[in-house]
Amino acid sequence: MAVTPIDRVRVHPSVLSRELGGEMVLLNLESGVYYGLDAVGARAWTLLGEAKTLADVCSILVDEYDVASDVLTSDLLALVNELCDKQLLVRSEEAS
Repeated sequence: MAVTPIDRVRVHPSVLSRELGGEMVLLNLESGVYYGLDAVGARAWTLLGEAKTLADVCSILVDEYDVASDVLTSDLLALVNELCDKQLLVRSEEAS
């Protein structure tokens, strides 16, 4: 089931993340999935780790970057769904 703007996500318990040169490297120790995020993705990852709703993260990112709200929302939802599919993020209710 796809995430929506009202959802909250958490980092999967088996995921390590490190910032390297303004980008973020993610590794799921259980599955071996490795993923890299650019600077904007790294900022989104940081905000998502603060237990904010996706709508809150979108609002913050729209204020920080020169991007239309609908474009950012679409891109963020696509990224979060991909990260959930790769078990790097989980919906908050699934994270316990």
